[in-house]
Amino acid sequence: MDSTASKFRNSCLDILSFLSSPPRQRKFASKVEYIDYKSEFVCWWFDDLVMDSLPQGLGLISESFTPDEILIRWEFTKLFERNIDSENQSIDELLKDSKWKVVMVAAQDALTKIG
Repeated sequence: MDSTASKFRNSCLDILSFLSSPPRQRKFASKVEYIDYKSEFVCWWFDDLVMDSLPQGLGLISESFTPDEILIRWEFTKLFERNIDSENQSIDELLKDSKWKVVMVAAQDALTKIG
């Protein structure tokens, strides 16, 4: 695995770790003020790590993850997509939201399976 693929893989794993961790999300929110934290977190995953606008296109994903890990990422992405809406929420509201809790558990599950 080259250094770009390794960095991409580490970024994905770090974001999964972040998404699974209420303490990390609260710490981020204490330093950076947003009206809608969920939208920011969604962008990190969908815009930065999932789209084919990646520096090396979808090839970067296949260079960074095994076929089984790609499937785990895809399953997490689909679950994440089903559990987001456009409602603006403070960090406290977000962390209490039942759909966000599903995302956090799924992120931890994906991280455990991949990491």
